[in-house]
Amino acid sequence: MVSGDVWPPACAGVTVPVPGFEFQQALRGDWRMLIGITGATGFLGRYIVEQLVGQGHRCRCWHRPTSDLDGFDDLQDSIDWIPGGLCDDASAKSLVRGVDAVVHAALDRAGVWRRNEMGELIEFVELNLIGTLRLIEAAKAEAVGRFIFISSCAVHEVVLEDRPLDEAHPMWSLTHYGAHKAAIEAFVSSFGRGEGMPICALRPTGIYGVARPVHDSKWYEVIQKVKRGEPVASPKGGKEVHAVDVARAVSLLLAAEGIAGQSYNCYDRYVAEQDVAMIARELAGSESEITPLNKGPKHQIDTSKLRALGMEFGGEPLLESTIGELLEALEGGVAGCALE
Repeated sequence: MVSGDVWPPACAGVTVPVPGFEFQQALRGDWRMLIGITGATGFLGRYIVEQLVGQGHRCRCWHRPTSDLDGFDDLQDSIDWIPGGLCDDASAKSLVRGVDAVVHAALDRAGVWRRNEMGELIEFVELNLIGTLRLIEAAKAEAVGRFIFISSCAVHEVVLEDRPLDEAHPMWSLTHYGAHKAAIEAFVSSFGRGEGMPICALRPTGIYGVARPVHDSKWYEVIQKVKRGEPVASPKGGKEVHAVDVARAVSLLLAAEGIAGQSYNCYDRYVAEQDVAMIARELAGSESEITPLNKGPKHQIDTSKLRALGMEFGGEPLLESTIGELLEALEGGVAGCALE
């Protein structure tokens, strides 16, 4: 657990507890951290837990009655499951009590963020925005040594042509989902820059990887068509990063200096469905006919800030290996999957 040292305030009259000797040992790899994680049973959360446990840390994770706790067999000795969610103070306090860091990856989908459903929107904001502020406040009161908020590239859906798409680009969202992420990032800035709290935001783009169950994986149906030898003609594509790369970025931010109030773009490459189909065709030896309809990205996201911390993305090899895993699942079947 962190010590009670006090960081010189960012503003006059403000004092904030900061990481002490034990936390610095953990960052160097000399000491194992206890890390509170929200959203651990979700798609991304599972990769984050696996990454951190693999580095020797212990994780305290929220779960709900409906959470799927399967699939953690090799990690269970390093995970403490506690009931909780974004809905109340008690859950927040129980998660952060005695931990060295928090990774907040949860999103409560009880409310929907469609524009014309204000009742559901209010519920969504109360759970996710207010719930996140509740969690940040609890972590601050407990003098937690590091807080990482998983944001989204949806904070900048309106892109200006006269400047790079980096972390300084204006945050103009087209969806309430993106707006709520941007609102939380504003508080990340105020807590970090204004109060000296060691808190930052990580902004993944679309995230891909093998999901649980496997048929929920991105591009599963495209790869399935190729495996069957069916034609593929899709204009779809998007900016992507593998979940394992997001987890690696989390690990980097746990150890990085100067992160207070900062945001970091997390993006590997643009992937069109036709690219996925072509890779799958080559790996499977399929004769599927693929019609190239995608015209590529309009903009590229600048990730130099995260790369400066030592981040290296998986690129084409990681994309190919993931498509290969999905092909293997189609060929042999995977437990928990409804393979057709």
